[in-house]
Amino acid sequence: MQALREQFDSQNLYQVIADLPKQFTTAFTETDLSIDKKTTKIVFCGMGGSALPANLLKTFLATAKTNFNIPFKINRDYSLPQVVDENWCGFFDSYSGNTEETLSAIEEAETKGLKQIVVLAHGGKLEKIAQEKGYKFIKIPDTKQPRMAYGYVMGALLKVLANSELVDLNFAELTSDVEKALSSEKEMQLQAEKLAKSLQNKIPVIYTSNIWKYVAMVWKINFNENTKTQSFWNAFPELNHNEMVGYTNIIGNYKIIILKDLEEHAHIQKRMDVFQKVLADKLDIEIIDMQSGSAFYKLLSTLLLGQWTSYYLALINKVDPTPVDLVEEFKKLI
Repeated sequence: MQALREQFDSQNLYQVIADLPKQFTTAFTETDLSIDKKTTKIVFCGMGGSALPANLLKTFLATAKTNFNIPFKINRDYSLPQVVDENWCGFFDSYSGNTEETLSAIEEAETKGLKQIVVLAHGGKLEKIAQEKGYKFIKIPDTKQPRMAYGYVMGALLKVLANSELVDLNFAELTSDVEKALSSEKEMQLQAEKLAKSLQNKIPVIYTSNIWKYVAMVWKINFNENTKTQSFWNAFPELNHNEMVGYTNIIGNYKIIILKDLEEHAHIQKRMDVFQKVLADKLDIEIIDMQSGSAFYKLLSTLLLGQWTSYYLALINKVDPTPVDLVEEFKKLI
């Protein structure tokens, strides 16, 4: 793989992935912002990789069974949800700072008179707006691509919520989980490389339980953007009521990856096992047991396995994993 890395990984995405867990601890240390502790409603605006941290944040807050109970809407559009008014706190995230949907949304937030606006960006117009308007601002570090910044952004969001006394978190435990993930990097890469080889010339389809569905979505996006291939995702138990029937007549070369939490509801685990048994003669299905540990460690370790798998599959397919040329071309035409 080393020769393929040298030939195709032009921007050293390998090191970005290896350092991704450290983004969390860096954000924990650097983020001193807070919002009003009386905040009752939050809207997060972002697109693509800049929206992923909010989905992962909600996943963690739910699976860790925290005391966070504030409505948290994720908005991927030019306009804000109609229900949003001046009493909401708005987070506006764009890695480039130039995402037109997010710029449009923050403009609408201003016209609606939102009293609390927090901006997250690496630079661009959004950073300039924050400076000119005096909005609270979080500087996202250089991670090459928006999809690779979710560790820092999610970590910063967790710290903001904790600083604001809106959630009670033990950052020493979270940091310990980061160190645990870093220490198991070699084993994780070996597992990912083996999985990537099994995916060559196949369409990855990622399934998991409903509570971990956004992790499956991130895996799917990794395959899209790192490997430049089609990929799809869905969640149990819903897929047993519809999508599963689509495998009656298979017209693609799929590999199904099922991410199983061994502490998940027993009926969900049974659905995964029966799905594999029923379709074993038609599909290549692999069940991957998520690592044991805290909700944060499960989240982080499973995300990293997906990152490494898509990275190695990109090298096997002889493509550069970092750039997303089609997206950039589309933006220019827009």
